[in-house]
Amino acid sequence: MPRCENCGAELETADDLEHEAVDEVTLVDEDEGPPRIQIGVDIRDVYRCKKCGKVLGVS
Repeated sequence: MPRCENCGAELETADDLEHEAVDEVTLVDEDEGPPRIQIGVDIRDVYRCKKCGKVLGVS
């Protein structure tokens, strides 16, 4: 059975994870100067351990 690598909690089903949809952050290279940061171009799903909050996956 999978376990959280941070706290050791058993992860039996998807119900053992917290799901959150977050805005994707991307870097856009500019010809001159530092790269720009774009926020909200797309949405990503983040899965965290319910017990300790460690990010276990992003899709």
